[in-house]
Formats: sequence, C-alpha cells, structure tokens
Amino acid sequence: MAERLWLPSFFKSGMILQQNIKTLLSGRACPNSEIAVKIQRKPFDNRPVSPADKTYGEIFAVRVTSAGDGFFSCELPPLDASFDPLTVTVSCGKQSKVLTDILVGEIWVTAGQANMQLPLSATIDPKQLEKLAKHPAVRVLVQNPDGLANKRSIYHFTPHRDLAGARWVRGDNPGELSEVSAIAFHFARELHLKLKIPVAVIETALRDTHIHSWLNRTSVDAKLAIREHIEQLGYLRSEQDWNMNKDKTWCAQQPAALFNSKVAPLNGFGARGIVWYNGESDYQYPEYYRLAFKNLVDDWRQIFRPADPRGLGLIMVLPKPQLHGHHRFEQLAEFNEMLCKVRHDLKNPAGIVTVYDLPLDYENNIAEWKSPLHPTGKRPVGERLKTVAMGLMYKAKAPASAPECNKIENVGDKLMLSFDNIGEGLKLIGEADRVKGFAICGPDRVFIEAQAKLLYGLKVLVWHDQIKQPEAVTYAYSDFNHHANLISRDRLPVVPFRSDAVPSRYWAPQEWMHCEETRIWCWPRFEEPDKSGWHPAWRLVGCDGDLQVEKNNKSEGDGSLLFKYKIPGQDRFGLEPVIDYDCQFPPLDFSMFSQLTIDVFNPDRHFKAISLELVTGSKDLAPQIVSPKQTLIPTLRWQQMTYDLDSNDSIDLTAIRRIIFTIEDTKGSGSVYLDNIQLVLRKH
Repeated sequence: MAERLWLPSFFKSGMILQQNIKTLLSGRACPNSEIAVKIQRKPFDNRPVSPADKTYGEIFAVRVTSAGDGFFSCELPPLDASFDPLTVTVSCGKQSKVLTDILVGEIWVTAGQANMQLPLSATIDPKQLEKLAKHPAVRVLVQNPDGLANKRSIYHFTPHRDLAGARWVRGDNPGELSEVSAIAFHFARELHLKLKIPVAVIETALRDTHIHSWLNRTSVDAKLAIREHIEQLGYLRSEQDWNMNKDKTWCAQQPAALFNSKVAPLNGFGARGIVWYNGESDYQYPEYYRLAFKNLVDDWRQIFRPADPRGLGLIMVLPKPQLHGHHRFEQLAEFNEMLCKVRHDLKNPAGIVTVYDLPLDYENNIAEWKSPLHPTGKRPVGERLKTVAMGLMYKAKAPASAPECNKIENVGDKLMLSFDNIGEGLKLIGEADRVKGFAICGPDRVFIEAQAKLLYGLKVLVWHDQIKQPEAVTYAYSDFNHHANLISRDRLPVVPFRSDAVPSRYWAPQEWMHCEETRIWCWPRFEEPDKSGWHPAWRLVGCDGDLQVEKNNKSEGDGSLLFKYKIPGQDRFGLEPVIDYDCQFPPLDFSMFSQLTIDVFNPDRHFKAISLELVTGSKDLAPQIVSPKQTLIPTLRWQQMTYDLDSNDSIDLTAIRRIIFTIEDTKGSGSVYLDNIQLVLRKH
C-alpha cells in the first residue's frame, strides 16, 4: 500500500515537546479524510499504575479532517515537564505513525553563524565526549547544515514545510553527538542539570551567512532600507531569478533562503527562547544590522510559540575579540555596542552573554575548523548561557544578562560607575590586582587608558591623573579587548561600552606599557591567520639576555619586567615592546602626547644610562633618539625617566613603528627592572 500519511521529519520518536504550551502538529493525508491523534503516557521506570490514575494511559485524543489538498493540523495539549515517555499515534484509515520515547521539558533554539555551528568534535576529544554524554533526557534536533536535502536540491523562495535531514540526537550517544553544536550541547546539558527536567535544543546555525538569509521575505520586502542594503551586497533576487547561481554557498545568501529552509518548517513548535551567537559577516553595518535583527526577532516569534507570556526569550552572545584587517581598532566594538542597544529595544525578554575573556586558542581544532575565528573553548559559553537563561526566563536568583554600566557619577576629578546584573558582585579575573580595560577623556575628547579601582565588588572608580574634568568613559572598547578583566562572581564579564558617542579620538589599548607580560596572544598578520597564537611581547635589540616578569618588585600594577644581561665587550644594547602586530593596529599615533615616562629600578652598584629611540614610517628605518639620555643612578629605589617627544623635529609622531629603550652599561652585565610606561597629554 502506498504511504499516504505524512508527518514532518522532525516530528518523530525521541523528540522533546515544550512544556506548558500547545504544540502544533501538521501533516498530510488523503484529501478530506479523518485523522485520529492520541497520546499515551507510561511511567519512566515501568512501575505498575492504577487504572484510576488518569495521568497515565491515554491522556489525549482528537480527530481532525484533512483539507482538499490533504494537509491537516491539530494542537497537542499543554503538558507538564516529565521523564515519563509519551507515545503519539497518528492514524488515517489503515495507516498509522507511532512515535515513541517522547519527553516533555524545555526547548531552546540555537542560531547564528560559525561559532554556534562549531561541532563538539572540533573542541574536545572522544574520551572527553564520552564522559559528558551521559544524559538521555538531553536531546538535540539537528538538520543538514546548509538546509538542503541533497546536492541537487535548491533553496525555496517561499517557506518550506519540512527540514532537510532532520533527526533527534540523544545526549547519551557520543557517536552522534560529535557533530552537534558544542555550545548547543553544553548549554542544554547545563540547563538540564540545573532544572532537572528534559531539555532540548534545535540547531539552525550556519557559518558565513548574512542576517538577511534568516529573515522572512515579507520583512525584506517591507523595509526599504533592508532591501537596498541587500541589493548593494548583490544578493537581492526575485522569484524569477532565484537560484540562478550554481554556487550553493552563494544561493544560501539570498534573502530568506535559510529562513525558508531551516526555520519556517518548525512553525507551531513551542520554545522557551532563542540563543543567537552573532557572526561577523555584517559587522561593518551596525545600524543596518540593528534594524534587520529586530525584524528577525519578530519573524522568528511568528514561528515558535512562546512558553512565557512575556514572549520568546532571546540571549545574544557578543562576538569574541577578532581582527578583521581594517585600521580602525573599534569597529567591532561599535557592532557590540549596537547589539546591547538592540537588547533594550526589544519587547520580549533579552539578555547578553560576553566571551572576550575566554582563551582564543584553536590549535586543537579539526582541519575544517582550524582557525583563530573558531576558538575551542565552548563549554564556558554554554555555562554562561545557562546562567543568564535561569535569571532571564526561569525566575531564578541569577543575573538576566551580563553586567552593564547603568549609572555614572562625577566624584571630584573621578567617575563613579554603577552596574546592574552583578549578582553577588564584581571581581577581577584571575589573581590580578589592576583593573584593566577602562579609558576616559577630558574636554579635549582624547580617550586614554585610565586607572580604576573596584569598590567592595559593587562600583568602580575611574580616573586619570592628567584629566581633571573627565567627560566620558569607555570599557573594553576595542576589537581586541581580551585584556579587560572585570567580571561578575557568576562568571559573566562586564559588557563593553562607551558612555557617549560624541566624536572623539580613541587610542587602542597598549598593555605593553604595564610591563607585565613577556608573551601575548596575538594575530601578527591579518593575511596569515595560521600564525595567530602566543608570541613575544618584547624583543631584545643587539644582545642576548633574559626577560621575565617580576611580581614582587614593581612600581604599579601586577608586576614589572626584569631584564638580565651579560654581554662582555658590549656596552650599548636595548629592548623594545613588539608593537607591529596587526592586532595592535600599527603605526601608533603619539601626536596627542608631549612626553613619555618610564619607571626604572637599578639593582646594581654602578651607573647606567637609558635612551629612548623611535622608528617612524617604515619599521626598517634607522632609530632616532628622543631627547637626551637619562642617567640611572645606583640606588635601590624606583626612578622615573622622562623623555620629551618634541625634542627631535624629524620624528613623525603620528606613525610610530618601533619604541626602543637603549641601555648603556660599561660593565656589560647586570639587570634592570622596567615598569609603568606612561604618555603625558599635551596641554591645550
């Protein structure tokens, strides 16, 4: 007998239904035929139950009639979360579909781009996965990543009725879990352990996609600004020229292509919320993205039935630190700023998760994903998503978002910052004492790195000794902001921000000025991503020696740089911070500064001298001396060396390529400590 009863491929055995919400079941049968749907429940431990116990046995039954085209739908009743498995039987005449092992719990949709799609196999080894894969009540609905059934498939111009390659993966099947989204699984597992009920995630993410591919076509057509932007990108297509390009990757960028194939088929599914991990395909267009993303939330809200009367929850993961090859160090920061504004624009519950503090290591990735774009540390992301989900949607004692600055007060010549969503308070990452990541400006609107102090885990005091009338403040406001270290005790880093958008001059963070690192994680050349990783923070010039960080003897911060040398027959040598990595956005602009100072400690019993030399223009040019050399006397105290940046008119202060501290020591051996390099603002 030909099979005439059809259900969507994702409506099958092993699925999870959203608790406390009606779920739409759609299908197709013979035209104008009667379809019977019934639900049976049995105890998860197979214990005997009384026939009088109406919570078991047949708990729901309904009959509906298919339309003239054969399609039918019915609503399954709202059910409480339970580990007791359900059996759903759908019958039409002599044909029936029997779906078993169906649980009721929580459903979240995971979406976005590459870092949300990144599979478990790219982040942990098989033995680690086996240890994690012990949760049969965690389920993941996966589908073909590109949304297409096979190589000959094409994207649909209108919403489709079924997913391609849909299947439910159990949380105790390590073999199948290996290709599941790492973030999605860790989030579902953490939420399951916290709520102690079944939890499912529905995967939709796809790498290298634009946001317009995830919009409903009606949204695209209704907003002129969205249509014009897509047309400028070259992806706007009508039904007449749809799929005209043979490249499937290109076709996926057509407006609504992925919405129609990967999202629309789930119409009527209940869900608690959506987790969206933004990619960088549209980061250059923050205002456009702000408009498009609000449309995306509205479009997806029409697909998934919210389990909360406030609407679908939305948790956005801010993009990680990234180098994009441009010469503006704050462009990704502007994109993150826009996402935070979107959160406050939305009517439904929305939260932010920050990840800029997580390791950027990617070396253990499998070949397909081995790139600094895709760091392997995804488990902490899932844990943070769980934390925010608990506060945002489950009324738990947890923050509903990452901490955000919500109030700024002037206290004399300092700024006092308050934050919301701090839970039990703020702290610094690791063992650091120095608060990193803040910058302030005065009336001249030149932002420079500021000092900051955490007060009782509740507020932050920010200041700069040279700025007596602070006007604005920023935090972690840079594309490569992984040094910022203010975090809540719930392990949620503070959201990057700037207090106003008044036109200003921003200066890229320069951690080398604190002399606390001999190696840094960096992206040396944009064109060579495979060279990204740990590289020297300082290099020796014309000598050999030993560099190390000294934690005990320092003039500020968390340490100083100890340089030990032994160079017989040589009395002039130096060391320099490596400032030409692309992620440091060279060349540096010193034009707003008049002096450079550095604290030096001389532990030896003889005189030395230190000169400052700069290289401008091409880094291969000869160094030029800045102001007279400074004498370092033999005394066991810190001495401040001051260099006048205007002493040599031939130096172009707008294009600094190298900064060399040259040491003269007739003994040829000894050591010096360097710390607290500062730049003095010009007086106006």
